[in-house]
Amino acid sequence: MRKLLSFIFLLSLLITACAAPSPAPAPTSVIENTALPTQPIQFTPVPTFTAKVQPTTDFPTFTPLTALPGQSYVIQFAANGTYADITDIIASDSSKTYSINAMKGQIMSISILPQIPDGGWGYIPMQIKGADGSILCPQSADSECVFWRGVLPSSQDYFVTLTPNGEVPQFVMRVAINPPGKAAQYFQYTNPATGVSLTYPDTFAPAIAVVGNYKAHPELTLHFIDSKTYDKTNLSEVYLFFSSTSDLQTVATCTKPNQSGGSPEQIVGNKVINGFTFVHSTSEGAGAGNYYQQEIYRMVNKKVCYEAIYFIHSTNIGNYPPGVVTEFDRNALMQKLYGVFSTFTIK
Repeated sequence: MRKLLSFIFLLSLLITACAAPSPAPAPTSVIENTALPTQPIQFTPVPTFTAKVQPTTDFPTFTPLTALPGQSYVIQFAANGTYADITDIIASDSSKTYSINAMKGQIMSISILPQIPDGGWGYIPMQIKGADGSILCPQSADSECVFWRGVLPSSQDYFVTLTPNGEVPQFVMRVAINPPGKAAQYFQYTNPATGVSLTYPDTFAPAIAVVGNYKAHPELTLHFIDSKTYDKTNLSEVYLFFSSTSDLQTVATCTKPNQSGGSPEQIVGNKVINGFTFVHSTSEGAGAGNYYQQEIYRMVNKKVCYEAIYFIHSTNIGNYPPGVVTEFDRNALMQKLYGVFSTFTIK
């Protein structure tokens, strides 16, 4: 969940709209995924983006889901399946509703990775509503849902209504539901070209990179989507950027501060991550009540520059009436980011 202030900075991703869910579901599509929650899931193909936020031809092919007018698109997992990456299209002047059945106490997460046309902007807010009328998100008029993760309050159908803002002709929606009693499931990302591998829990989801101090445009951007960490705090958004490149110019200056980044960097020392030594830098920026902090890690290994960045955007807690929000727990957040980065390895 995000505060309204965070979206001023990210024109390409954020601002609100919600639509009421369609009525009864119609069983029209079955998503085939058979990942086991006790093992890391091999990272399924998702779009990669250039510095201009233009998807490459690697964007998944798809067959649009179908449903009768006024009915929802039913999402079903195959036996033992725990998640689905749904690639679909949606018109800018319409909305689309999906339904999924889940049990009380299960943890569900929903995130959206939009395709943004070159030179355009857009994002897809959503509403999540139970069959009993309860609304999981958005929770207030000054916030909107571009992701949600939490414990389901009842055993019932849940309706996810997407209403695009801007031009977002195609998107990938990840829906993950952990089996009863399971706090998380894990996904694995690998890059065969550079041999890098990372494992991340369902508290993170693939996203489009926002502006950061990266030297190479991120090949993987993970958005931290644990709603309870954001709720009633001054935390606006959190990302982990990762890139690996053999570009000669980037490799030659890999561990030096990024002079062309948005904010000045300062080297603070070295950091050993899973046996690899990275140069650790920091960068800070502020404006209009917003605070941006980046923890940056870079190293060269076998003529490849590896870069990981924690990107944390928060707002000035003094801008809120007393007692409305609390200061987010930075130490706990850093541990969650480190939990992903600590799985870094090169094969």
